[in-house]
Amino acid sequence: MTYPAIFATPGVKSFAEEIDTERQRQLAKFGEQHHPDGTGLPVYQHSARRYRDHADRAAASGHLAWRDVLMEEVYEALAEDDPAKLRTELLQVAAVCAAWIADIDSRTSADHVCNSVMALGEMNEPLGYLICGVCGTPKGGAQR
Repeated sequence: MTYPAIFATPGVKSFAEEIDTERQRQLAKFGEQHHPDGTGLPVYQHSARRYRDHADRAAASGHLAWRDVLMEEVYEALAEDDPAKLRTELLQVAAVCAAWIADIDSRTSADHVCNSVMALGEMNEPLGYLICGVCGTPKGGAQR
């Protein structure tokens, strides 16, 4: 079943389709899952402050990396014990992932010639579409 979707941000439609493909693979492998959140612990609150401060310092010095942005958002999510606020933080994690992937996809480099390899999931199973084995750029004509 397909649903019409309109996305205003370039690359988000592709990102959402890839997430849907991965979710379908997870559902097929593990079924519907329900777990406790496990968030809100003091150690995560401390880590959230630490990563937020690190990202601020990196940005101020001109050395902010995607890793810094993602870790800040992940630990802010882990620090949250309110379900509504946790959901908001997890959306921010997903948005950072979408931005990082869009940045990777936008890069062009003369340092390599793109080749095609099968994209693999977290358990090294084929995801059904091709990416460049060097830069990770999705390949045209990929099967989805």
